[in-house]
Amino acid sequence: MNRIVTASVLALCCLVPAVPAQADGPERMPQVAGHRLVSAYAALHYDTSVRLKDGRGAGRHVLWPAAWKVCAQDPSAGTPLQGRRVTLTVVKRDESCP
Repeated sequence: MNRIVTASVLALCCLVPAVPAQADGPERMPQVAGHRLVSAYAALHYDTSVRLKDGRGAGRHVLWPAAWKVCAQDPSAGTPLQGRRVTLTVVKRDESCP
């Protein structure tokens, strides 16, 4: 009986989701320039407001993020975000950055 209770408690402990660690201080902008756009999105907090800017100046819209890469970012890496809007300058992956 004791084994069943112990095994049940251990199983339940494994099912409890881990709480993410809280960073000290405000969230900071990660370095995403030079990375694929999908990776940049993954590095940013889910509620960060992101504006995409076509690096070619053609006003193209990003319909398939996996086909684009980040050439520049504003704000720069390490800057506290504190609700700021992030602007990523992007080009298609087979194009060179301006």
